[in-house]
Amino acid sequence: MSTTAPLNVPEIVTLENLRRISRQRALGYGITLMIIGVLEVLWFGGANSSLETTLELGYNSATVMPSIAAGLRVVALLVGLVLLAPVASGRVRALVASRLRFTTGLRGLLAIVGGYLVVWPLALWGGVNHSGALRTMTIPVWTTGYVLGALSIAAGALLAWRRFDRSASPLLLTGMMLFILGFLVWVARGSNVSGLQLQITGILAAAVSAATFLIFGSLSGTLCERSGVVNIAIEGQFMTGAISSVMIVSAMNGSGISKLLGVLVAGLLGALLGWVLAIMSLRYQANQIIVGIVIVAFCTAVTQFLMFQVLDTHENLNGAYALPVWAIPFLSHVPIVGPVLFDQNVLVYVAILGVIIANVALFRTRWGLRVRSVGEKPIASETVGVSVLQMRYSAVILGGFIAGVGGAAFTIGPGTNFTFGMTSGYGYIALAIMIFGRWRPYGALMASLLFGFTIALSANLNIYLSQLVIPQQFISMLPYFITIAAVAGLVGRIRPPAADGVPFSRE
Repeated sequence: MSTTAPLNVPEIVTLENLRRISRQRALGYGITLMIIGVLEVLWFGGANSSLETTLELGYNSATVMPSIAAGLRVVALLVGLVLLAPVASGRVRALVASRLRFTTGLRGLLAIVGGYLVVWPLALWGGVNHSGALRTMTIPVWTTGYVLGALSIAAGALLAWRRFDRSASPLLLTGMMLFILGFLVWVARGSNVSGLQLQITGILAAAVSAATFLIFGSLSGTLCERSGVVNIAIEGQFMTGAISSVMIVSAMNGSGISKLLGVLVAGLLGALLGWVLAIMSLRYQANQIIVGIVIVAFCTAVTQFLMFQVLDTHENLNGAYALPVWAIPFLSHVPIVGPVLFDQNVLVYVAILGVIIANVALFRTRWGLRVRSVGEKPIASETVGVSVLQMRYSAVILGGFIAGVGGAAFTIGPGTNFTFGMTSGYGYIALAIMIFGRWRPYGALMASLLFGFTIALSANLNIYLSQLVIPQQFISMLPYFITIAAVAGLVGRIRPPAADGVPFSRE
């Protein structure tokens, strides 16, 4: 009797398979970078050689390099070089390894602090300060296109040749950021004549603000799918969090702890929707995709009813109350980086802190190990005493809470009224960001910043409409185009958790 191989047998995960997938991904990323480089050379490098763009790096009068005396500049430079030595040299790390353990986080901190202490005096000697602000920078458009194109092609060729795994995603994200920067320089061409300076720091600050709800949404999806449950309901949790938070804060006139209460209520309602998703998917084993779509449809109908039947009648329940903006002392005055990262509303800091906590929880704690195990091999986890259903319930409900808080970032984060449809499908984009970030919190953070950059880009190009050859509607399509590219696997093959979306039964 002949036997045939069963269809749809899942591939056994081995070290060799993971290496092969990583090499394929690195090859795809490298080819993508080379294509980006060719576009930069042909598109931006083909501009008239007489056209220039003026970059305005200062966000306000406070964003200057703090001035220090010449002697202190030398001291700062030397200290920076000392801090950078262990990062750059393995021999230096070996000399002090017995006294200090150089973890990835410590090396990153030394690189940031040391790099700033080196750049600080050099920039002052270069005369970057002018009349209490940073000097503007005028650069030729065609040179920018050639330089960025050459860098992208070289990085892509090296990545495709050597197939680096860990540096593949950062290189691709950096390449995309540089492409968008080159596009901005091309759009603002002639700004040294027209006076429309390219406010790059303002665009970056808007990008971080726009990426906040995407960070929350992608973190929610990461927690859920790491446990084996697909959370399509993020869009509905966004809607619920956005409208509930603004109604709570408006009802209390934005006084006292109303804003904190609004964020908590948004998170709790998101957790409630997560519980509904979990009980339908885990207890009754309904199709997770269908359940998520039904939840989104329900939330859409409820928010539409509340918008047109309640908020339009009682306008006092739809006020514009913003969360406080915290400017971190000293750090908020660092040029470019300061206004972008350290002069934002509270939810921006909560989102970044949430990424760090989620990464530690998933990859450095027993709870995270169990969550990842039930998402990969639920039967094996159940065998060793780990409750698959309990771990999935906890991950999905916690993910719902995070997505609900992300909904509050639409309204009381920047301080805007609720409008029906303001989430604009960003819940689905958050799922694409999760895939783009390879189901890792740090990857989701970087991808969210990229998507946030495209959102801020489309919102800040209105002043260049007279010389923008591409219709602005195409610019507004960028986040959705990148979503399709990420989900379609155009940037390389990405392996999801093995049991993602697969119902579990003890029988």
